[in-house]
Amino acid sequence: MRARSIIKNRRLSAVASPLLSAVAALGVVALILLVFAFLISKIDAKDFTLSVMSTIALAVGAYVGGYISGKRRKHNGLLMGALCGVFIFLIILLLGALFSKTVESFPASAKLVVTLVCAAAGGVVGVNSKNS
Repeated sequence: MRARSIIKNRRLSAVASPLLSAVAALGVVALILLVFAFLISKIDAKDFTLSVMSTIALAVGAYVGGYISGKRRKHNGLLMGALCGVFIFLIILLLGALFSKTVESFPASAKLVVTLVCAAAGGVVGVNSKNS
């Protein structure tokens, strides 16, 4: 009975850690977007600039989320980072579908690739970083 509980807790931890890291990553994305929104209010930005800024915010947020996920799990950084990236992408896709009525200039497949690559890289760096 105890062995089942341990296995169930490990599975939960393997999913909960990337999910919590994805929530933290979305907080980072929101902060970066606030900074970019302030900058955009001071300059006249084109649509391409807005797309680049939102992609940069997503990439940095995914990297941070992957880093946190890898740091928490202390092993399987590539997998934990990629799983965190999937959660981030799904949340961004859901929020985009709910709140955005416009056609996106950056396709969802490209967002998925950017999110997975950055989050997986962050997971690898998080696992290999020294404990402080």
